[in-house]
Amino acid sequence: MAWWIYPIIVVVSYLVGSVSFARIFSWAFAKKDITKVGSHNPGTMNMLRTRGFGEAILTLVMDAIKCGLPALISYFVVEHFFEGYGDLAYFVAGISAIVGHCFPVYYKFKGGKGVACTFGLFTFNPNFYWMSLIAFVVCFLLMLFVIKYGSVISFIYILSMAITSTTLFSVWRVLNLVPILVIIWCIVVLTFSLHHKNIARLFTGRENKVDLMSKICKKKSSVVVEEGEDKGEEVVVEESANDKTTENMNKNNDSKHE
Repeated sequence: MAWWIYPIIVVVSYLVGSVSFARIFSWAFAKKDITKVGSHNPGTMNMLRTRGFGEAILTLVMDAIKCGLPALISYFVVEHFFEGYGDLAYFVAGISAIVGHCFPVYYKFKGGKGVACTFGLFTFNPNFYWMSLIAFVVCFLLMLFVIKYGSVISFIYILSMAITSTTLFSVWRVLNLVPILVIIWCIVVLTFSLHHKNIARLFTGRENKVDLMSKICKKKSSVVVEEGEDKGEEVVVEESANDKTTENMNKNNDSKHE
């Protein structure tokens, strides 16, 4: 095995992962810096709160691709030349892209929390893509109807995929099992550590809820984001198009009576 190929995989995947699509889309569609509104986090959940469902899904998809695609390419290239080492190359590329997303060199190492990238890592994997999609659908339904905390949904998805992949890789006795499992659980630890403020707010009952149904159903809205007293806590006030119309009609009626 030519181990020199791994530094190349690490560097390329990290640089690709450092591209921040939340920053790109929030500026392209609204001329706003996503790191200056809401929770200030350049990720899918903050895009959902401050920019709406459509831009949040677009961010999720692109963040998933920027992690999963380099990993998948690394898998096929390495597996072609060094049979049996593709799985290790896949997860080396994946964690490198996730680290790039969380600590991007292009943005002074201030990035997101890596959940969408982790979704891409498992979804692009030839062994786990169907399980990842099932887990995603289950988590989506849970957030839609039961659990309104985005951080909790993220934990459920990541833990379920980490446990599933650990179990199956162990049963299959894949080559390089130990380093692969170390990488998977390092991703879990990284994700939880980057959510430490969310975890603290969950225990104190101050974590922000997200009404996903209203985000999907709302056709047109303006979102005003104000920072709460506690750093990192945001209050999102949404005003629907109907409310704006009613307000304008009331103003017109008042001016007529004058």
